[in-house]
Amino acid sequence: MVIRKESTRSNFLKEVNLFEGLDNKVINQIFRLGLVQNFKKGDLVIREGMHGGNLHILINGKAEVWKSGPKAKGRGQQLAKLQRGSVFGEMSVFDGAPYSASVKALEDCDIHIIRGSDFENFLQENPQAAYGIFRTLLSSISNRLRRTNLALSVMEGGK
Repeated sequence: MVIRKESTRSNFLKEVNLFEGLDNKVINQIFRLGLVQNFKKGDLVIREGMHGGNLHILINGKAEVWKSGPKAKGRGQQLAKLQRGSVFGEMSVFDGAPYSASVKALEDCDIHIIRGSDFENFLQENPQAAYGIFRTLLSSISNRLRRTNLALSVMEGGK
């Protein structure tokens, strides 16, 4: 894994749903909060149960989210595939809990990583941007919860 600071690639944040509607100045401020890390195919980006707290944004490449189960043998259950603009690790930024799932690079990836404390400070200092970000984040988490509830109800119906 290589870590580098880049100032010329902040444009990808305009494609990230979480930052929809923010102006260029704010987008550039958010970009400067983090670092770009490079992961090779097969690298583990985050591990379930690991101390969390960072916001991750996939710049390019593909990754998968998976969760081990109580009786899982091998890798566990795939929850999602991630692509450019996908945000992950955000729940641990706000609840302080360990990561709830693992993320593995399916191909070489560049990932913008923002320390949770830096992101929280930015939100406190920029309430107008924070409102838009929180509204989008709440919508995203609500949609995930609805999909999970639906999947569980389908599983229970099949028993």
